[in-house]
Amino acid sequence: MNEPIAGKFLLEILTKGMYSNPMHIYREYIQNASDSIDKAFAAGLLKAAEAEIHISIDEKERCISIRDNGLGIPQNIAQIKMLNVGVSDKDGISERGFRGIGRLGGLAYADKVKFITSAMGETTKTVMTCDCVRMQQLLQKSNVETSDIMETFQAISKFEVQPEDAEQHFFEVHLIGVPAESELLEETKVVRYLAETAPVDFDSQQFSQARKIRDHFSEKGFPITCYKILRGERRKPIYKLYSRSMSTGKQARTKNKDYVRDVEFVYQDAKDGKPLYIGWLAITDFSGVISDEAVQGIRLRKGNILVGNSTTFAKFFPSEGHNANRMFAGEIHVLHDGLIPNSQRDDFEPSDVYNEMREYLALWAGSINKKYRRGTSEATSALRNLNKLNEEQQELEQSIDSGAITSDEKRDQIAERLEKIARNRAAEEKKVRRALERGTFDDERKETVEKALSQTETASKKVTTLTTKIINAGYATKNDLPSSYSRDERKLYQRIIAVIDTYFTDDPKVAQDLREKIKTELSVKKK
Repeated sequence: MNEPIAGKFLLEILTKGMYSNPMHIYREYIQNASDSIDKAFAAGLLKAAEAEIHISIDEKERCISIRDNGLGIPQNIAQIKMLNVGVSDKDGISERGFRGIGRLGGLAYADKVKFITSAMGETTKTVMTCDCVRMQQLLQKSNVETSDIMETFQAISKFEVQPEDAEQHFFEVHLIGVPAESELLEETKVVRYLAETAPVDFDSQQFSQARKIRDHFSEKGFPITCYKILRGERRKPIYKLYSRSMSTGKQARTKNKDYVRDVEFVYQDAKDGKPLYIGWLAITDFSGVISDEAVQGIRLRKGNILVGNSTTFAKFFPSEGHNANRMFAGEIHVLHDGLIPNSQRDDFEPSDVYNEMREYLALWAGSINKKYRRGTSEATSALRNLNKLNEEQQELEQSIDSGAITSDEKRDQIAERLEKIARNRAAEEKKVRRALERGTFDDERKETVEKALSQTETASKKVTTLTTKIINAGYATKNDLPSSYSRDERKLYQRIIAVIDTYFTDDPKVAQDLREKIKTELSVKKK
């Protein structure tokens, strides 16, 4: 009787078919590097300041290397450990990678992949070279040289033992012959991806709330585990991309800047008494959708590594999930050992604990949506509108004084515009005062609000005076022409300007420009 086998095409699934985004191979290798560094800590080989993961991208040579100074693998077990597929000695709780398949991801994106490792005290290093071109040949349906996954994996793998310094301990992944058009070679994109995904720290120089977040998490007993990830020859550190301000708005010309004024924290225990999650939320003006996708949305993290993407949290909002999530920035760090990321790491595996977390997060998302997106956002919008209306009335007053009334039609237009400003301002003022009463504005912004309301009061008092001025104002056009023009010529000129004002009702600037042009042309009586 024939024995069942695991077919060779599983290798294709575990490489190219495993991840929707090629960038995820960086996440997998850094995940493994982080676990190796943690083991080096436990063994007393490393201090926190010494630990590092170094990424090097050579676009010209089409090579990528990811190297850590973690525990490494001893020579006597290196070959068997690196040949194992779907086998891992990690517990899946304290360690991030545990399925034993993540390292295979790079095989789909290079001609060759080398795994190089050495352990402390050994004068050798083990080099495993995987021939990825050969793998693709063996995975052709017409190729019958191999049949099962292990036979195929072994067929493409070669081992060497080379000399190494006994003080060295490391694991290095080296991708050779990465396709020239691959985004894996675009350092800017890679850095941005890692800044979002990898277990890196905040940049305290750019993000003023960084220390407050770190301190709070530590005080609660859950310090954020961060790793020093360095890039390139200059070994520049990679940080998360949060900063003191965030641009909002979909179009460049309408973008605003929302400043991160504070952070709010959230913590929840599970029903079994174990910590479920801890998180932080940036407190801004919530004036609109955050433009920068690198910080947009509340993020789910485990072991400080991103789970899913910027949109994963959207499902917890009661309605308009996607739009709601994009107005917030923050992180939920998952703590419970029953919450395990799935193999794609785009969500968590189904479980009772996960269902419990979903319930709690849905309640929290609903509360911040009501408090900030609906409350603060509306108040901020009303305040901005109030300032614009006050400025609009000021501009209107200046135009009246400078001779904007050139006809009865123009007089009516200006009067109607003033009435509209006054009506809209009253509505926006009501919203701002209501928000002020219920404590929507923080102490830092109260001074700004009070100033806007004072300007509003002054502007409202002027409406009656301006209305009277509009009614009594004579046509400004009567003084446009020199005295050498006759009465009939002046009347004709005024009629022409009145027609222009009527025709360009929706574009008063064009009307004004035409008036000035005609006025200039007629400034000297032609003989």
